[in-house]
Amino acid sequence: MTLITRPSTLIIGILTVVWSQMLTADKDTNPNAGFQTKIQLTNALGGWKQTDIFLTPNDIVNVSASGAWDADGLLLAPRHVIWYRIGSDGTAENLASDDFQLKSSGTGQLEVAIRPPGFYWFDDAGTFPDEMLASAPIPVRFDVTLTTQANLETDATDNDPEFLEKQRHLQIDAPPRDFDYLRILGQSNVWSAQIIEGHYVVTGVPKNDSGIIKLAVDIELTDTTQFAFDWNYVNVPAAGPETLISGHDYLSVALEFDNGQDLTWMWSKYLPKGTYFRCPLPWWDKRETHYVLESGQENLGMWQSHKRNVLADYSQSISGEPPKRIVGIWFIANNIFAKQPALARFKELSISDNGVTLFDY
Repeated sequence: MTLITRPSTLIIGILTVVWSQMLTADKDTNPNAGFQTKIQLTNALGGWKQTDIFLTPNDIVNVSASGAWDADGLLLAPRHVIWYRIGSDGTAENLASDDFQLKSSGTGQLEVAIRPPGFYWFDDAGTFPDEMLASAPIPVRFDVTLTTQANLETDATDNDPEFLEKQRHLQIDAPPRDFDYLRILGQSNVWSAQIIEGHYVVTGVPKNDSGIIKLAVDIELTDTTQFAFDWNYVNVPAAGPETLISGHDYLSVALEFDNGQDLTWMWSKYLPKGTYFRCPLPWWDKRETHYVLESGQENLGMWQSHKRNVLADYSQSISGEPPKRIVGIWFIANNIFAKQPALARFKELSISDNGVTLFDY
């Protein structure tokens, strides 16, 4: 587990719980069905808070969250910081949206917590350090309503009706096939994919949100390894140079390496082609490097093809001993900072070496 130092306004607070009434329960399925609890999260962090809702596998809880947290000028919605788990040893998961339907994967009491920006945990249960829990409270305000219902046989997912209807009719994969949201950041509704004119097209559309998805691979990296992809940027969302935290809204495709580094190729609104820079965000500044392939706003909406010598780009932009293997392919999207429109599409990804295709997507 790693604690990222943040300004003093990101210190710990407390969770205050206000209970509401018990509704009619369905005793034949989930004895908790129909129970509703209203929670006010009034401080930045207080660790995990029990809700008195006990769940078994496949039990459903509808979550409706509202409010905002102004964290040093960064306006955060509930989906950006609220997490849940089933039991103290359950796996921590985040809300994919502010109106969300969670499905219990285990047995235990439902617990909720706020995880602040710039802090990541690396155990599945989401353990907070004692020094964080002992810090002074910082006021925030989120209202969360939890309503249980009878357990379902089908998988629960984000309950945005418009999103689900579109997915059903257009056969959209969300997330794209074989990709999963990066564990440390959590899930969102940013990335999807579908077949368009015979091509499997991956689309990123963050709406005041962020999301990184990963497909695990294991490919040897040599001097002749090439990474090819097509992209079509419609909107580039940055409100300032992407080297600044306030301007770090973007979409990109990336490779992760066996040394813990990742290199991500992007279209920049402000930086010239060929620019490379370390990520300005805490924690990521030790792990992620950005490489600008296109710049400005001309040619937006047009498909472009790129083929990169991976080791050449890596050696140019990242110091130290080069990696030996490619271990992941990522898609990255963020527009939390300026909240401007963002949309990009990707297709025809491949990794090859000496004319031999090692990966094709």
